[in-house]
Amino acid sequence: MDLPDGIVAAAWVWAANILFFPLLALAVYRAPWWRLRFRDGQHLLLGACVFTFFLWNVKAGVTPGLSFHLLGAGLLTLMFSWEFALIVMVVALAANTWLGEMAWETFALNGLIMAALPVFIIYRIFIHVDRHAPNFFVYVLACGFLGGAFSVAAAGISGAAVLWSSGAYSFGYLSDHFLPFLPLLMVPEGAFNGMLTTLLITFRPEWMRTFRDERYIDGK
Repeated sequence: MDLPDGIVAAAWVWAANILFFPLLALAVYRAPWWRLRFRDGQHLLLGACVFTFFLWNVKAGVTPGLSFHLLGAGLLTLMFSWEFALIVMVVALAANTWLGEMAWETFALNGLIMAALPVFIIYRIFIHVDRHAPNFFVYVLACGFLGGAFSVAAAGISGAAVLWSSGAYSFGYLSDHFLPFLPLLMVPEGAFNGMLTTLLITFRPEWMRTFRDERYIDGK
């Protein structure tokens, strides 16, 4: 979901600015930029930005602030880890905002809900899997399918909570016209991330920074 200006309480906008931009600066600081010098690093990152931009433009809108579209956060996080995943999603968000699809006033809030929160959830799932269940099938199912599904659900619920607390929509309206559709988006989001994760592991494992054959396949 993307939150337009004018219907979100100012407190949420300022709080998002305080939280989001330091987090983005940390991602830029910690990102392994040296990886871009090897093989297809630059082309892969640029291609991910373009892919995410077009992915976010395929959406269905209900009313202002209540729209549905795939995020792709699961695939990006597993490909690049959290730093570059966040940067890629912010670039896509900035491009959509510049084209007038979203508002600059709520840029940080949209960044927190649509990028930072999904990336955080999927990366925490990956850390847990990597430490306690390093297995190929667990990696694909938990990080790809379930991570993608949970991330889009968290983004939708968080956005709805912001709109409700801002007085833009009543809880009854959200319960009737938005929240029941979230499970319908969780399934394709999970399938999208899971299937592409499986394909890349099979044909382009070098593109998956979080995946290692010797840890997830060898001897399993």
